[in-house]
Amino acid sequence: MKKILILTILIFSSILSKAYCSPLISGISTNEINIDTKFKGAQILLFGAKGDAGNIVITVRGPKKNFFVTRKEKIVGIWYNATRLKFENSYSFFSLFSSYKGLEIDEDILNDLELTKDFLQFSNEQKYDNKTKDDFRIELIDEMERRKLYNNTADKIDFLDDTLFKIMLNFPKNIVQGVYTVELYLIKENSLISFQSIPIYVNQVGISAKISEFSRQKEIFYGLVAVVLALVVGWITNYIFMRFIGQ
Repeated sequence: MKKILILTILIFSSILSKAYCSPLISGISTNEINIDTKFKGAQILLFGAKGDAGNIVITVRGPKKNFFVTRKEKIVGIWYNATRLKFENSYSFFSLFSSYKGLEIDEDILNDLELTKDFLQFSNEQKYDNKTKDDFRIELIDEMERRKLYNNTADKIDFLDDTLFKIMLNFPKNIVQGVYTVELYLIKENSLISFQSIPIYVNQVGISAKISEFSRQKEIFYGLVAVVLALVVGWITNYIFMRFIGQ
């Protein structure tokens, strides 16, 4: 415990000594997250100091993926997939922190830096009108928020004094593997003063990693195994129900 305390003091001392010659200095407690079958989420401490006036905005962005949003409609009592929209290269995770009381930043900066969920860019080349695309975009964001992969408001940054700050980065259990990027912006009078980027590597380990690798290398065989297992589990479940419950 004493070693950890001494290490923490040395880190913050180093930050303070550098803060006077750099507008923004930061670090994280670890830059690696390992996912296994028992993974229930992770927390990473981010700390730093600013050597200039201004507000700090911090984002955490997950690796980009393709997402499909499907809208169902009902005809004669039967639901079917009526419209399906594909969003390409969209963030699989997005978290936002800010020292602003309200995110009072010029919209050009918000748009250029993709700050807040309203200014995230979702690529879509399908031929739908803008209103339809906007509606589907909102549905995708709402779903990501329900899954705790997007935060719906900017969390506050805790300042220990006028320069030192810290935040806890929370990663839910359903994150995907890949490289996540922590981005720190120092903004003063609607101008970007300083920027830093820190990578976090999310890896699958253990049996889950082997299954994932097997599914990529042997896609057809993996699909057949999955179907067979589903049939076997279904048959066993049905047998138990008929043998012991159905009577």
